[in-house]
Amino acid sequence: ASNAVSLAEARLYYESHDTHPFAVYEGDTLVGFMMVHEDRPKGVLDLWRLAIAREHQGRGYGSAALSQFIALARESGKYVCIAIGYMEGNDRARHIYEKLGFRPTGAVEDGEIIMRLDL
Repeated sequence: ASNAVSLAEARLYYESHDTHPFAVYEGDTLVGFMMVHEDRPKGVLDLWRLAIAREHQGRGYGSAALSQFIALARESGKYVCIAIGYMEGNDRARHIYEKLGFRPTGAVEDGEIIMRLDL
């Protein structure tokens, strides 16, 4: 989804207190965006968006942001897993997710291959 759609969704779900947008910075420079949905009853964090601006891609920002996100989720002790999806053919995303320990679940939702990292 575009950044505009992501921000609209963040506003739409704001009052539910279970969807959270995050900016990804390198120092003072905005390099990306993340949006997370909490399924509290199941203890699942769904990473709905991880987008690094085109001009900042290939520099490790996505991996670093996701690594920090995983560490925070583990430290919180509130969650059993993180779920994330990618579109078939997006080998860069798949590689990053696998490198960080995500494994395919066999599920496909809205055309996205779903992966899971047990915490």
